[in-house]
Amino acid sequence: MRAPRLATGLVLFVLGLAAAAPAQELSVSVGVGGLFPPAGDYREIYGPGLAISGDFWLRLRGHFGVAAGFGILSDKGLAVPAGAGTAEYPLSFRRTSIPVVAFYELDAGPVDLRLGAGAGLHSYKETWRSVDLSYQGHKVSPRIVLAASLALFGRISLFCSAGYDSIRAGADSALGATVELGGVQLLGGLSFRIF
Repeated sequence: MRAPRLATGLVLFVLGLAAAAPAQELSVSVGVGGLFPPAGDYREIYGPGLAISGDFWLRLRGHFGVAAGFGILSDKGLAVPAGAGTAEYPLSFRRTSIPVVAFYELDAGPVDLRLGAGAGLHSYKETWRSVDLSYQGHKVSPRIVLAASLALFGRISLFCSAGYDSIRAGADSALGATVELGGVQLLGGLSFRIF
């Protein structure tokens, strides 16, 4: 219930900002892709995961703007405790993210490039499916993103982005306090210009 309320609040915030600010353009993008975590415990257990994201891009006067969105990452893995024989524990991991970034847009002919930096609010939960055990937490982390769009026709554009989040799990993680839950996220999809 909390995620839909946050997403609704985010949409209202962006639309309110668009109405109040001297905006030149508002677009919404939807992308699907994967998270590619750095080497470490998370990568060994889960590997790359399926990521889905939707973002509002509000370009203000000039080349600057702000973007906000909502993302979901879902993954399944298998834990094999060290020194525990042949025991295996199936796991599932789910992360929701609300990124907010400021960006600078470059016009490169038919392609619009956006380079942004900001932060993300992340909620995550790891569930051990064969035993009654789960770990969850919330983190705010830095975020950088590079996005590109290529106009197809009318208000529709092809969209792709590469983002990086550094999310360090806290003491509520089964793997310890220094587990990196972020990494490089690559997405591709479509963008629709509202105005």
